[in-house]
Amino acid sequence: MENTIIRLEKEEDYRETENLIRESFWNVYRPGCSEHYVMHVLRDDPAFIPELDFVMEQDGKLIGQNMFMKTASVPMTAGLFLC
Repeated sequence: MENTIIRLEKEEDYRETENLIRESFWNVYRPGCSEHYVMHVLRDDPAFIPELDFVMEQDGKLIGQNMFMKTASVPMTAGLFLC
């Protein structure tokens, strides 16, 4: 894994990152995919944490991405788990 770096994603990476995700998930769980679009929409969500939005590059090529969102756990009520 020489020449591999993990860094914060930049706005100019968005299209390449979305293409990577689309290609990674295309026809995996169902025909086509929507994971790349979900990621596109989540970047505008208030729960998105840009300081924890990372990409991985190897030899200058994007090979991975990881993003984090704020969330809350809600205790079980009346036997139902809500989140």
